[in-house]
Amino acid sequence: MSFRTILVPVERPKTARPALRHAIEFAREADAHVELFHPQIDPALLMPPVFDGLSGIAFAPELIASAQQAADELKGEIKSMMGEVLAELGCADIPRGRQRGFSLSFGTMVGAPERLVGRRARLADVAVIARTPASVSRGETDSLNGALWSSGRPVLFVPGIGKGDAAPGRKPSRILVAWNGSLEATRALTAAMPLLVDARQVDVVTFDKAVDQDGLDDVAAYLAAHGVSARTADIATEGYLLSKALFDRVLELDADLIVMGAYTHSRVREYLLGGLTQEILEGAPVPVLLAH
Repeated sequence: MSFRTILVPVERPKTARPALRHAIEFAREADAHVELFHPQIDPALLMPPVFDGLSGIAFAPELIASAQQAADELKGEIKSMMGEVLAELGCADIPRGRQRGFSLSFGTMVGAPERLVGRRARLADVAVIARTPASVSRGETDSLNGALWSSGRPVLFVPGIGKGDAAPGRKPSRILVAWNGSLEATRALTAAMPLLVDARQVDVVTFDKAVDQDGLDDVAAYLAAHGVSARTADIATEGYLLSKALFDRVLELDADLIVMGAYTHSRVREYLLGGLTQEILEGAPVPVLLAH
């Protein structure tokens, strides 16, 4: 099985551009379909209620109309960004609409972003989301939460790139798998299989003997059964943060993708992710394929 359907949730054109560039480049090589999906918050929910002396609490019609106009303008900006990215990548003639092979579709629905993206991603092979500044909007945070925690599908988290940078969307050739034997790591490993089988180099690493050598040998044997030859190693963090040890290994191996489980110790909605996962996403020098 390979990635045939790629979902790109988009709240704002600027922050979604890197994800769309990455997804288009990947889809072109993998002959896959990209769905650009805009979860639109109901404008009425964004308006503060006003007191009407006759009917009590109400919403000013002109405010709702103004919010709807802003929502329509945002949707137009997203479509314009989509056209710009396609032109930049020489894909302006990509087939439109959901179909087999290299193609692109754009869809939007009104509702809560986390719920909409979570449901939409369930019928995608992977969701691609770009790193955004720490001051991301609530909608963008909810989109990531929905894709990662509510879809049951993997998320490819890519570093933000500038408009003029080369889109790093090629299939990865050197993959680093962070392994600790957990359910999340297992799901990430199996989700990444379409990429692992095509990679030139695969390294499975554990840290501070989280998994013994027999456990690492078992992973290597499992991958070998799928035609993947993998090297294994246990890395001592030596008092450093695990994330730093992982990044050092990425640079040492010149890896172009990290595969790991997504972990959180809190599901409080005010927080994007917790602990190690957040450290990885904030600082990873290469894309990260996550599964929960």
